[in-house]
Amino acid sequence: MVILWLTPLLLGSAFAIVSAQGATWKLLNLVIIAGCMGLGLGIGYAAGLGSKNMGSVPNAAIPFAMIFGTVGAMGCVAQNRSRDKI
Repeated sequence: MVILWLTPLLLGSAFAIVSAQGATWKLLNLVIIAGCMGLGLGIGYAAGLGSKNMGSVPNAAIPFAMIFGTVGAMGCVAQNRSRDKI
């Protein structure tokens, strides 16, 4: 299951960074993707902190980070494509 999340994260991140115009946008895309992954890591960690009957989701930090990173990468790709039209 991890391969299903890791593959789009790596491919989407690489495409988002490579397709950006200039070093500034490449770095900004990298920061956006890393920030989304950090947000997912925090949400996944918080989900794992639940108590007995509070809906604890153990070991959810890494999958959430990969999913949020993929969403961030796809957002960067959409930004890159919208900037190309202008």
